[in-house]
Amino acid sequence: MALVAGEPSGDALGAALMPALRERAPGPVEFLGVAGPQMCAEGMASLFAMSDLTLMGLAEVVPSIPKVLRRLRQTARAIEAWQPDAVVTIDAPDFCFRLAKRLHGRAGPLIHYVAPTVWAWRPG
Repeated sequence: MALVAGEPSGDALGAALMPALRERAPGPVEFLGVAGPQMCAEGMASLFAMSDLTLMGLAEVVPSIPKVLRRLRQTARAIEAWQPDAVVTIDAPDFCFRLAKRLHGRAGPLIHYVAPTVWAWRPG
């Protein structure tokens, strides 16, 4: 199972999701993707430090764009090569939706866990 979290809140959600997935799986479950310390504590093999994606403010984001794009390519290539049963992206829609677009038709089913804030808070 590929899991991708790009924010501390997603790391916490992913860490809670991992044991639930293990309980329901008919056999052992391996996890690969992008994780923070909580998901790693649950046995996740992270491709790189989630902090590479946790950026705030224009002054921090703009100089980091090339690095984030490299991480996006790295993540997509690793997941394509691994061919997991499913890909679960958690929160971090800027990174995760771009990843899902790259992986569409190239990896297992794509599931986004946690709707973007605008969906959750939009009236009507």
